[in-house]
Amino acid sequence: MAKIRICAVQFKASPDFESNIKRAEVFFRKAGKDKCDIICFPEVFLTGGLRKSYNPKTPAKSKKIFSHLSKKYKTYSIMGSIIEKINGKFYNISYLFDGNGKILGNYKKIHLVQKSEGKYLSAGSKAKVFRTKIGNIGIQICRDLLYPEVTRNLMIKGADIVFCPSFWCSKSSSYDWIYNNKYFKNRLPDEVTALASARAIESETVFVYINAAGKSSSGTLLGKTQIALPFYGTIAALNHNKEGIIIREVDLEIVRDAKKVYKIEKKI
Repeated sequence: MAKIRICAVQFKASPDFESNIKRAEVFFRKAGKDKCDIICFPEVFLTGGLRKSYNPKTPAKSKKIFSHLSKKYKTYSIMGSIIEKINGKFYNISYLFDGNGKILGNYKKIHLVQKSEGKYLSAGSKAKVFRTKIGNIGIQICRDLLYPEVTRNLMIKGADIVFCPSFWCSKSSSYDWIYNNKYFKNRLPDEVTALASARAIESETVFVYINAAGKSSSGTLLGKTQIALPFYGTIAALNHNKEGIIIREVDLEIVRDAKKVYKIEKKI
């Protein structure tokens, strides 16, 4: 199995779509300079969060530009996620591009936040793995992290590496009062680091968690973008909610070795 050079972008949230789409190239350029095989951005990073209004030109333009940038910098890319209307339904959807700018497929978020996006978005239903020259890639989005069966399904389908673009807040108006005020009133939430490590180990995959930075209209972003491996758990992390990147080379042979040692994918 090959080594893969990953660029995880902790992008600062902004409601200015045009500015965001232009700034995305700054990170593509860095990824290209560092000869990264793949770059991934956070959930809904191009719009800085969920919006009540919908412009069909936004997802169309986003895909066109990501296709161009992937081809220009010769790198695979995961376009975080975007809200898109398909066959009359709205989805929170992530796209995977190859180094020639071709869309290899997409993933629709399964587990929606019911107090916000669940009110007007439709949930996806299938975990997908995309077989590429740089490895078998699985994608899940944000709240999917809380559900181990999502990552397990990706493991069973043969994923070597799982990307989880997110827009996870430390506090948000869309979260339960108990969460915001009883358990995390005076401290930052802990789930992300614990679960990223757990998913890598229990699903025998490289797990890349990519969160947004700064603030949004609904709350303060948590940050904590990180890369986790089988055996070790988290090996690289941004322990803040400021904009930044992680560039790390990972040998996917660790996935094969984990399967030999753990044998978790085999039913008892």
